[in-house]
Amino acid sequence: MSFYLLWCLRELWLVHYLDQLDPVTEAITSAIIKITIWIIPVFLIVKMLENRDPLSYLGLRHNITKGLKWAGWTSAVLISFYVILNLIILNNPVNFKLGISDWLNTILLVGITEEIVFRGFLLKKLMHSCRFWLANTITALLFASIHFPIWFYKGLFEFPYIISPIMNAFVLGLIFGFIYKKSNSLWSVIIIHSLYNLLVSVFY
Repeated sequence: MSFYLLWCLRELWLVHYLDQLDPVTEAITSAIIKITIWIIPVFLIVKMLENRDPLSYLGLRHNITKGLKWAGWTSAVLISFYVILNLIILNNPVNFKLGISDWLNTILLVGITEEIVFRGFLLKKLMHSCRFWLANTITALLFASIHFPIWFYKGLFEFPYIISPIMNAFVLGLIFGFIYKKSNSLWSVIIIHSLYNLLVSVFY
């Protein structure tokens, strides 16, 4: 609960001050805040309460090759889908003019931070007490809900239009959870998540 409160505070209040900074300072500050809120607490919990090595527990140390294979073929499918949909069917323009904050926070860090929290930690913890699909559904719902403050700040939280982004985030959460379980490596979903954000940023 404290994690969600801190993240809402960052997205609904602190963001107003971050937006006033120059692009480089804003990007670096946002990255530090995200690492502080998302990654450090999880590492401390795993280390102190679980008495485990965080890298091993979260799936960052083992099955790297298998994780990269899953990331490889899934990424190929994802890229093909977006290229066909946007360039051939919808004829959407491609936008490669992304800012430093887009590259650092939206593309690179989002895949790392969100997957460490949701698939590496929460999903794994829930799987200790319930079946995978129930654990994955709960994790996917929490994953979708963490986007609420962002959508609210951007003025996107209006019914019925918000239903589509919520369902999209929920389904993505289910897919990421399935890939994490099959690959048994967090690197697979980190790469796929970051690639997905890159494709969304480039094509929309």
